[in-house]
Amino acid sequence: QLVPSRMHGLGSHAGMAPALPPPAWRDLGASAARLRLAPTLLSGMSFRWKQRVDGIFEGVLGTDAYELKEIADAVHFRVLSKRPSPDAEARLRAHLSLGRGVDVCSWLDQQLLSDPPACFAKAAAALGGVRVLNVEKLESVVAFIGSANNNIKRNMQMVESLCAHFPESRIETEDSHCSKTALHFRFPTVEQLASLSEKTLWELGWGYRAPRLHRLARELSERGGVEFLEALSVLPEVEARAKLCELSGIGRKVADCILLFSYGRDSVVPVDTHCLQIAQKRLLPSIRGLSLSAGVYQKIVDRFHEIFGKEFAGWAFMVMFVGELSDFRKVIETNIRSR
Repeated sequence: QLVPSRMHGLGSHAGMAPALPPPAWRDLGASAARLRLAPTLLSGMSFRWKQRVDGIFEGVLGTDAYELKEIADAVHFRVLSKRPSPDAEARLRAHLSLGRGVDVCSWLDQQLLSDPPACFAKAAAALGGVRVLNVEKLESVVAFIGSANNNIKRNMQMVESLCAHFPESRIETEDSHCSKTALHFRFPTVEQLASLSEKTLWELGWGYRAPRLHRLARELSERGGVEFLEALSVLPEVEARAKLCELSGIGRKVADCILLFSYGRDSVVPVDTHCLQIAQKRLLPSIRGLSLSAGVYQKIVDRFHEIFGKEFAGWAFMVMFVGELSDFRKVIETNIRSR
């Protein structure tokens, strides 16, 4: 994760070897129609990316730190780590789901929907490069426990402080290769998480969620850690959801976020109060005035499947969800005015 640095790599000094040239930017081979960085990275699927004032995105995947930027109709990247992993590019491509899912614009361009909801059509036209991310399972479980009754920026800060608590997890980068204001950290292991007291978690900004995370770390340790989470990949959706819901702090909505963003279950639609409001206003008038019960939750999921098809209903949901976020509503409004 990114945290303020006290070390400002000022270049070479007497008696020190000169800094190495920065790594070259490389083209990911993804057009803007396939990948838009801001709505994909900053919309609450992952909490480990930040956009700098120069427009470049910095983030961490596994043991590597990355930079991403949009240039005209292309996306370029570079790996900042001193010793990049051999699969660093493949990991980034998998994270961005470049070999998975659907290009959102295709729903409109190929007229795959007979009567797309107006809110979806407007969001897809303006934010067509939204992709559903693929996030490491442990990170997803922890981050989405923090997301309950929270906002995206605040949850980013909580995840950041958790990662930065472990100095041994710092990723070595050449100072001249990256932002002079950030350090980068791997996400904690189950063992590291289990070593934290509730008091420490409170101090790291997790507030009333601290006891949940404290219990969760121990539950994961008892079940076999990351291996337990990986084993859920082969289970049917209903069984995998039930196993996740046995863990502290995880109900159906959080479990569905984890299934969509970490298990590739593209038919899953996570329903929270925001999704409820979207459905009440745009998709399912019959539930107006109702609270989010289990029955209403399932009706909303069924409606998404009915309109968009079951295979990629989760992708359609994310387009509409991103379109409701204040920062991206402005993009949609600008796109409408420019027509």
